[in-house]
Amino acid sequence: MFYPIRNLFFVLLLLSSQLQAQSTPLTDTLQVNSIQASVQSNGAFFLGGTNGQFLVPASDGATSTISLMKSAGLWLAGRDSADNLHLSAQLYNENGKTDFYPGVLSQDGIPYPEFNLIAGVTRDQVEAHKVNPGGMIPAIYGWPGRGNQFFSNYYNFDLPFDLYSLAGFYDKFGDGQYGPNSGDYPVLELRGCPLKYNADEAFWFPFHDVGAHTQSGGEPMNMSVETEFFGFNCQEGSPVDRVVYVRYKLINHSPIPLFSSYFGVFLDFEIGNGADDFIGCNPANRMVYAYNGDDLDEGGFENTPPVMAVDLLRGPLDSETGEEINEWHFVPVDDSNLNDPEQYYHLLAGRKTDGTPFPNNGLMYTGDPLNPAQWSEVSDGNTPGERKAVASFGPFTLLPGAVNELILGYFWVRKGPNGSVSENLSVLAANDNHVQGLYDNCFELFGGCPIGVSTNMPESDLPISVYPNPFTDWIQVECKISEIQSILLYDATGRLLKTISGNDTTTVSIQMGDLKPGMYGLQVRSKEGRSGYISLIHH
Repeated sequence: MFYPIRNLFFVLLLLSSQLQAQSTPLTDTLQVNSIQASVQSNGAFFLGGTNGQFLVPASDGATSTISLMKSAGLWLAGRDSADNLHLSAQLYNENGKTDFYPGVLSQDGIPYPEFNLIAGVTRDQVEAHKVNPGGMIPAIYGWPGRGNQFFSNYYNFDLPFDLYSLAGFYDKFGDGQYGPNSGDYPVLELRGCPLKYNADEAFWFPFHDVGAHTQSGGEPMNMSVETEFFGFNCQEGSPVDRVVYVRYKLINHSPIPLFSSYFGVFLDFEIGNGADDFIGCNPANRMVYAYNGDDLDEGGFENTPPVMAVDLLRGPLDSETGEEINEWHFVPVDDSNLNDPEQYYHLLAGRKTDGTPFPNNGLMYTGDPLNPAQWSEVSDGNTPGERKAVASFGPFTLLPGAVNELILGYFWVRKGPNGSVSENLSVLAANDNHVQGLYDNCFELFGGCPIGVSTNMPESDLPISVYPNPFTDWIQVECKISEIQSILLYDATGRLLKTISGNDTTTVSIQMGDLKPGMYGLQVRSKEGRSGYISLIHH
């Protein structure tokens, strides 16, 4: 198929990039739970201070905070039919270097640089608006939803491009226009989920890559990105109190198809003192993480360094097949010698900057660091140090007009008030199941906040296993060292739901299809009076 390139489009693109250079990114901080995380309106995450602005308590109950990340941002790339590389990458915005700019693009790909904002809203504001829609709460009435006639009353510019949905909203009358005076209100937008759920605090802001690429030197992708950044306020120690989510809506404005495309995210981990870290990944959970390379984080968290993790919850779709891309990569990054767009592209594709392959198709350190028989930085005998990486999806075909989502959960783990590195790693996957479970539930907290695996789960003195987890209709509970006397199932608030007899066997199958989707706790009691505990996710 032939895709014409419109000369006028590129003339306007160059003119608009000159305007866009004058648009300084705004900064705001999400601090709804145990995390204080900064974001800039050009898509740069966690910048600020000496070691970044992904701040968590230095210890349980402490008022002082320490950062776990220094930077994060999108990397996007693809090749046109002539094999020309189009690429955009976010690093640190150092000395004004950037490939991304605040604002939105028109349907023809023309930037609207005035649209430089970070719109924020809380659950409390939404609930108050539901009771009194005429209360004119600024966060509700100034929300950048399609067709909002009140928007310009709160910003010094008009809401652009009425054909675009922009920020998500509950549409009471189904007319496609955001009318807060008619009972509409902001919501989280997620493909496949109803437009009715809220986080306890959420930001929405747009950015794009049309302009001079002073970071990577790549040619623009002509991509606009509408971003939701949000979190939930749960009790201290709950996994949901220790996560913030990012949902990117990527709209391709390029008039030509791109092939061998990759979407990824750059991650600069900083576990307190960032000079002694390791990285790894969990392919089963599609999760990447960083941890302290020894038991002491000198000058940082000292002897209780948390684990920092990112769950890659949703990847892009292949434009030709409509299927979500399953192939992904996770490789270390040395940004000190990144000076050519092809080097960025190689990293996105799971290769070293010179084009030679990383092991395992670019999916690095897939084993459990606590198991010396599995592949990790520990088993490789690496020296701890600064750790930067890129996690990416691809390759896939990206056609003109394609709309994609990339959804990530950034979370931290500390088991108990004095969790060591090994203790924190031991509960990483269990905590990630809660991060994944909330996403699976369209970010609706069915049954309230989940029990905290990191602090609130009782200590187990009975080893048990449960399969499958997450589950749909049934589970199988197994205890290899003792006969099971009884099994107790709790909801996320700790309420006992049912007790099942173990019949003094070592394996018990339980039908669970009558449960609502959500998070649960399971206790297994042996004949000797010992107990084992595990958290469950019901899809």
